[in-house]
Amino acid sequence: MGAARQITRLSVTAMILRKIVLVPVLAILAAPALAAFAEEPDPLLKGSEITVGSVLEQINFYRGLHRLMPLRLDDRLSLAAADRIADMEENTYWGHISPRGVQPFVWIAPHGYRFIAAGENLACGFDTPQVMVGSWMESPGHRANILSPIFQDIGIAIIEGSTMGRASGRSVVTMFGSEAPGHTAHISSATTKSDH
Repeated sequence: MGAARQITRLSVTAMILRKIVLVPVLAILAAPALAAFAEEPDPLLKGSEITVGSVLEQINFYRGLHRLMPLRLDDRLSLAAADRIADMEENTYWGHISPRGVQPFVWIAPHGYRFIAAGENLACGFDTPQVMVGSWMESPGHRANILSPIFQDIGIAIIEGSTMGRASGRSVVTMFGSEAPGHTAHISSATTKSDH
């Protein structure tokens, strides 16, 4: 019996020593990986100005989390988004449908983008793309547009303030699209039409 207790004590001592030695060794081995991770901050945490690039980066960050292909910035959709926001400024409204009853997708065709699916997200009064896109991700309609595997392209237009008069923050129009096969995308660097 004494020998069995002796073996058990030795086993417990060996296990404790392994843990004492193993934990620091793992910490030392993991340090370079943790340092590399710390050098690349999470795009959700860094504050930045709302620009076309930062909005695209945030949207594609969320798409990447869901293993979706990144959206490509398309000049024609960006021109359509710019026309949309200009119409809202000229007619002093903010919404997906104009006071004349015009749907947002009417602005896409004149720029030669022949879509088979399109969506639109609007945002105003935000100061950072992280908060703005994060808010879209909390809204079912906006989230559906961002995470739609059908959309391949995006256009983005941004103005300072509001289309309804003086306001802080920026106003953003994003137009999502998938083009009919056989058409060439004009790249800069969901079958549902969203009502959000």
